[in-house]
Amino acid sequence: MMWLSWYKVYDFMRHGLQPQEVNSVRTVDVEGKRISLAYDGTHYFALADRCPHAGARFGAGGWCDKGLLVCPVHRYKYELKNGKGIQGDFIETYKTEIRHDGVYVGLPRNGKWWWPFS
Repeated sequence: MMWLSWYKVYDFMRHGLQPQEVNSVRTVDVEGKRISLAYDGTHYFALADRCPHAGARFGAGGWCDKGLLVCPVHRYKYELKNGKGIQGDFIETYKTEIRHDGVYVGLPRNGKWWWPFS
């Protein structure tokens, strides 16, 4: 079992109830890691911020189109839900949650979990 640490990337009191435009992609910094945060109008998706093809940053001009994250440079496409590229490659994805107070991204915990029986 993988343990996650959850980080708030949007605070609804501060950023409003819809802090990101529909079909947009932004780069957010979570604990020193650049992550693309995509919003398709219903869900937020957190994915790697660099396209494996040419290294372009998705958050610098990328967009969402029918459930796909589109690279701003060569238009390579990746499924928002699982990071699978239609070209056959993959990008890393991260868990997201919409809670009563904001949007959170879950990153795998570094180091050993405190529970001694796992």
